[in-house]
Amino acid sequence: MTQTAAPLARLFARPAPSRPSRLRGLGLCLALVWPLPALAETDRPAADLAADLIAELSQLEAELTQLETDLGDGTPTPLEAALRDALRLSKTLLRNRQLAEAGAATVEITEPALTPDPARADRLMVEMARARARIATAEREMREADGLLASMAQKRVETERLTLAGLRMGWLSAKYGISFPGLAPDPTTAAALETGAPDGTRGRAETPDPADTDPPIWADPEHPEIDYRLAPFELAHASGHEISGWWTIEASRATGDDSPQVTAINYSAYDPRNLTGLTALVVRCSEGEAALIYVQDDYLVPDLRRNSFDVTLRIGNQAARSLRWSGLTTNKGAGVFGDEAEEMIRAIYDAGEVFLRIIERNGRSHDAIFSLAGQTPAFEAVANACGFTTVVLSSDDYHQIQRLLNKAGFNAGTPDGQWGPGSRRAMRAFQADKSLPQTGAPDRASLDALGFGG
Repeated sequence: MTQTAAPLARLFARPAPSRPSRLRGLGLCLALVWPLPALAETDRPAADLAADLIAELSQLEAELTQLETDLGDGTPTPLEAALRDALRLSKTLLRNRQLAEAGAATVEITEPALTPDPARADRLMVEMARARARIATAEREMREADGLLASMAQKRVETERLTLAGLRMGWLSAKYGISFPGLAPDPTTAAALETGAPDGTRGRAETPDPADTDPPIWADPEHPEIDYRLAPFELAHASGHEISGWWTIEASRATGDDSPQVTAINYSAYDPRNLTGLTALVVRCSEGEAALIYVQDDYLVPDLRRNSFDVTLRIGNQAARSLRWSGLTTNKGAGVFGDEAEEMIRAIYDAGEVFLRIIERNGRSHDAIFSLAGQTPAFEAVANACGFTTVVLSSDDYHQIQRLLNKAGFNAGTPDGQWGPGSRRAMRAFQADKSLPQTGAPDRASLDALGFGG
């Protein structure tokens, strides 16, 4: 499990950026605005706080200068632009915090004051250390690779740097009470975000620009109820990924064995105000193994003996089920792998939504409701890459499929209801004859072509 969980954690346990154009404008308009938190750091000597702020500001300025030097006059990628804007915004607000402490600037209170949260700051400090370690690993891989692998490593470096920038925003907020624009809940949408809006727009956490009423070119026309101006969809389009309902679908080749790799991410619980992590449902095939993962935006405390979590799952209106899922190596989520993942994908294939609750060792729980709208292309792409079917089949069903293959002239051997190598070879030959993906599995398109159930 560890080999699958580790890359998943690196790829998905990260903050999703706000739209770069909006963040740039936001950073400029707040150049002289700082929310003064009345309770922030009141028990610390002023000299110590001032020294801390100088050190943090110096580090931010150095990182921003280096990034802008690296970018030069070229056009930044969406990830690079988001990283630059996040650093600029952090620098602006930290500088104004410094000026406010020194009494050297007029302070206009435009955001709610926040009370520092030392415990959360400590957790985020651990996550920042992990992010720096991942950046170092990705940079080493980038230096040692070439061609496509170098390009993939470069994208990982950009992603992890953006992760670190988001974690720093959360840390500054928890450490010093800095209120970053977008982090404070909008009272007009808080209830909808908590319970799920009835119109299917669950996960929308920003008010669309009234002047921007037309859907973007990457919007799925089958789902006009979804706001496709959210950052993950914009980035998916820029990266050439497919978008279906709440899902983005990325097809590539696995680094280890060059096998088909598909990663589908559900963003219906995405909150653009959360700069410290991403809540998402991930369905993936990597190196022939399927995975279904609940990525959570906070650092989780697992059962250390088994590195696992208690999970509650409710599919649609079905009764809730208590499960045990494996933890990710970064403790940012949990999932099922292999045969268990295949079974879970079949179980939720036709569902409208799923509720997931992950419970830490200390009893703290984290809930999310995911709308599954648009799941068919996502699930089928993952199933085809891993060679399994999304259809729930019995032994009698397999027996009938084998008979149909034999009847069509594709030798599946003596029908016995067991889907073994002979059956897979026969199915692949049948699929090749019908110009279907050669998965060797009795997938829906192949069963339709065979006349199964007809």
